[in-house]
Amino acid sequence: MSAPRVLVTRDPAAALPLAVLLRECGCEPLAARLLEAQLPADTRPLRRLLREATEPAVPTWLCVTSATTVAALAAVAESPDWGAVLDAARRGASGSAPAGGGRLGLRTASVGAATTRALGEYGVGVDFAPSSASSAAGMLAEWPEDPRAVPSAQTCRVLLPVSSLASRTLQDGLTDRGYRVERVSAYETVPAPAARPLASGPVPTDAPPEWTSEHARAACATGAVAAVVVTAPSRAAALLNGNTPAEDVAWVAIGEPTAQALRHHGVAPVTAAQPTPDALAAAVGAALRRPAGSGTSRTTRTT
Repeated sequence: MSAPRVLVTRDPAAALPLAVLLRECGCEPLAARLLEAQLPADTRPLRRLLREATEPAVPTWLCVTSATTVAALAAVAESPDWGAVLDAARRGASGSAPAGGGRLGLRTASVGAATTRALGEYGVGVDFAPSSASSAAGMLAEWPEDPRAVPSAQTCRVLLPVSSLASRTLQDGLTDRGYRVERVSAYETVPAPAARPLASGPVPTDAPPEWTSEHARAACATGAVAAVVVTAPSRAAALLNGNTPAEDVAWVAIGEPTAQALRHHGVAPVTAAQPTPDALAAAVGAALRRPAGSGTSRTTRTT
């Protein structure tokens, strides 16, 4: 019996950690980026935001909600050591965290582990990341400060570089709490290949083979894959808009917003408990064990 094919809607390098786990489970992983991130046509607002983060005049949070945003910041930075400069602003001129947790300078917030790792690759430390849900709602639920409780509450601000498609959840939630939120488009998500793609490194030799968008859509329609791991609502739309999937294809969503997008297209996914390779691999296993055509979506939990 041939290994079940599992399509991951990421570029091959980004799909590799999950692909390794899928191979260990006897699956054949494949990748399809479908969409690609590119810098906005006008990068001046993003450059200005990065400069303001390195020289905060008021208590400031830099809130980073994806590893792609980190790549966008790196792409527009004026020097290769931008991360060290940013971390110096975070820690203070003395090189150690200011008293009170850095309240008078810059602090950084990360949506989750992947974003924290991406920041760390440039030498940027993180002051806050949610311990449970890696999402805008998760950040709001665990946000570590009430700006109205500090003396300079009226000047506390949040620098928020995000995808042009990002929801207003975090922006509105922090504004309601008293912050002055400055949202800037860090990147756009467009059908691959992008005109102004964010730079990416070489593809590892053990990365899964890549399919074009057309090949991926056809495979979903004909049942040429056993399962599909969908990593964003926009990628659900890219696969399923105007495309009817075969009934025996199992679907996995990286989180609840993506699961909602899949349900909108008539697909009942298994939703990963966390947006991590381990949780996604567990969700793939659950989806492949589920009877074909099942109309009930559920969330897997790993211990």
